Amino acid sequence: MKAYTLKRRKNTEEYHLFEGDFSQELCTSKKESICKKMDKSESLGNTFMCYTEDKARKRIAEIGRSVCGVCTSHLYTTF
Repeated sequence: MKAYTLKRRKNTEEYHLFEGDFSQELCTSKKESICKKMDKSESLGNTFMCYTEDKARKRIAEIGRSVCGVCTSHLYTTF
């Protein structure tokens, strides 16, 4: 199961989504955002972490337009 973390970028008001995995009681996230436009080191911190896809969708909808559109669209992609 995928785990999602949302981070706010330093010097901007934009948020980016990071994908990772759940492992036992912990979760991981990749170094680079889904859109590849933000690295973890550029973050002011986590807005949320270890969210499931459904929970991440709901929270991002509450935050609104300040979340990267490419990152958001990833949650709605069907394979």
